[in-house]
Amino acid sequence: MNIIRKTVYCLCVTSLLVSVSSCVNTVTRGHLKEDEVISHIKIGITSKTEVAKELGSPSSESSFGDKTWYYVSTIKQNRSVFAPTITDQHTMEIVFDANEVVASVKEYSLADSKNVTIDPRITPTEGQHLGFFEQIFANLGRFNKDDNGVSNNHGHTSTSPTGYPGR
Repeated sequence: MNIIRKTVYCLCVTSLLVSVSSCVNTVTRGHLKEDEVISHIKIGITSKTEVAKELGSPSSESSFGDKTWYYVSTIKQNRSVFAPTITDQHTMEIVFDANEVVASVKEYSLADSKNVTIDPRITPTEGQHLGFFEQIFANLGRFNKDDNGVSNNHGHTSTSPTGYPGR
């Protein structure tokens, strides 16, 4: 009997390890770094239109300051029940001058990234908090009535007990 327990235990542990290790997939998002395409971008020569033709639309654009486009690619590895991990990240920053010509190109890797902690607090909002039943019952009696409380049947003369015209 003891041999059967050990066998069942070993099978369970083995199946668990196989299932956890086999559920790995790699997800690639964003613009893939293509050295050949990047080599076509020349500072002081390449226009914004040419960059868009070569690389497509940017992942992000600057909101203020110099006109800057960011192309970001991320490779993330997902393992079954574990949190996904970023295995590679590449960001290319392209700054344009006033004539919409490339002024500078910088590249950043995963080593250049910084972790940002998100504040878990919630900003309070004005107004009242309605519970489930308050939300459900708040609309009772509001249907098919105008501002004066008179039934508005949109041209129908009879109403049913449900409040819908002609039923």
